[in-house]
Amino acid sequence: MYKKDLNKSKIILLKGENGRKLVETSLIKNNYNISIIECYKKVFKIINNHVEIKKWRSYKINTLVVTSGELLKRLNEIVDISNKQEWLFKCKIFVVGNRLSRIAQKIGWRDIIISNYANNKNLLNIIKKYN
Repeated sequence: MYKKDLNKSKIILLKGENGRKLVETSLIKNNYNISIIECYKKVFKIINNHVEIKKWRSYKINTLVVTSGELLKRLNEIVDISNKQEWLFKCKIFVVGNRLSRIAQKIGWRDIIISNYANNKNLLNIIKKYN
């Protein structure tokens, strides 16, 4: 389908509640006729932060794979400052793309590895390369 055909199409953009606006903005900018439906909502599991963090540290977790900015921010919220300094920010972190890398760096990570693709094959290859 060519761009001129898409301009005549009515496009429904399905996205999560408060999702990123990149695709939406691009379609609108290019004069596509779109409707937006927020059709899912991310709800974080309620955990006992202290118990989970103690468990993660006892397992000697030293590498994280994080594929969303919301997860990075959530980790930052649930881990107390001493555990961040003593453990979390010393972990190597694999993220998908430069945007997540910037978020991770701003939060406090220094050992950040960027994967350009979120699919399993690429993530596994980059993890093997750096571990």
